[in-house]
Amino acid sequence: MNKRAFYFLVLILVYWPATSVQAGIFTIPDWLQKSCVFIMKDSNEAMGTGFLVWLKDQEFKFCYLVTAKHVIVPVLSDPNVLLLLRFNLKEKGKARIITFPTYTFSGLRWLQHKNPSIDIAAIPLTIFDQIQVLEIGGHMVEDVNSDFWATSNWLKKYNVGIGDQVFTLGLVPYLYSSDQVNLVLSRFGNISLLLQEEIYLPGGRQKAYFLDCQAFGGNSGGPAFVLIERSESGGATLGGWRFALLGVVTEFVPSPLRTVEVNSQEANQKKGIQLIENTGISKVVPVDYLMDILFSEQQKTFREDLIKTARKNPPPN
Repeated sequence: MNKRAFYFLVLILVYWPATSVQAGIFTIPDWLQKSCVFIMKDSNEAMGTGFLVWLKDQEFKFCYLVTAKHVIVPVLSDPNVLLLLRFNLKEKGKARIITFPTYTFSGLRWLQHKNPSIDIAAIPLTIFDQIQVLEIGGHMVEDVNSDFWATSNWLKKYNVGIGDQVFTLGLVPYLYSSDQVNLVLSRFGNISLLLQEEIYLPGGRQKAYFLDCQAFGGNSGGPAFVLIERSESGGATLGGWRFALLGVVTEFVPSPLRTVEVNSQEANQKKGIQLIENTGISKVVPVDYLMDILFSEQQKTFREDLIKTARKNPPPN
């Protein structure tokens, strides 16, 4: 090797890592942030986050709201309570709380997993008559094989594992105000654990993913995405990021309970108070459970019936 070739090789080795990192910068798409909404208890109290999933069946479009089941416990079993969602409006700087009439399935409005331990719920929305005024986003998914779903098979296909990057989106009540728009908070982190089978966890037997990506009160129900930069074989894609829906954020993992002594006003004594600390690890319900709901025979029949009705009664031109 001559001297000129040697120096050229050294320059490549020195500058290649920096160039690769620069090419790998990722910005969350605007439509992803616009898919998140506040789930409201009333006009003044936000309960948590929900996000929209769009399905295309033939030439028809369907919209589902997805969240964590514990977020909607106050309205889960009461068919008389209206579903309140707070959307940003296309009119700049404005937001609106919208009430939705919803369908019922076997007497229930919210779709839940057959395994009651799974902290996830979904509901179809009759949203299309208001879509012109709402600032909403989402990705139209056509089938179960879409690359939008980071299923267990998708994770194997792209060789995803511990250490790979993730990001989450959520709306936190701390940032909620009745006179401002919804503000979506994002966080980046890494995969800490991918359970391959159901085990006993607090709440019951289930499979879950754990992310080194801190969650806070109000994040529950928000989406979690896996973010990778490689092809199916696991090699680098040279600048092409892939991201897909990994699941639904449900809670942070607490540390073991510990007791601290604090001063008590009662007889000037000290008493023990139990504290729960946020470990920074978040629990995610895998997207496979969501797909069990959205692509169940019940929901396939539901969509087919709506399509038949729409074709019999097309809207006037």
